[in-house]
Amino acid sequence: MSVIHKTISTKMTAVEMKDYINQHLLTRKDVSALLNTNSKLGDGTIVLTDNKLEITFSLSFFGKLARKRIEANFDDIFKQLPPKV
Repeated sequence: MSVIHKTISTKMTAVEMKDYINQHLLTRKDVSALLNTNSKLGDGTIVLTDNKLEITFSLSFFGKLARKRIEANFDDIFKQLPPKV
């Protein structure tokens, strides 16, 4: 099975990241479909800690076919995390 593993450094606490993700990212249909528990692309976890976000996503057969697109989506999604002001 193919796995996507990404670690992203931020300047936000885990609580701030969770609030931002819930309010701004999970409201987008493309993002929620990718992270939905019924996704046919695979399943995974997002672990939030202060100043760090870890993504582990195990790809299904269909997910393997779209791996580059999925990785690009994760990059685009989590680039939107704002810097702490």
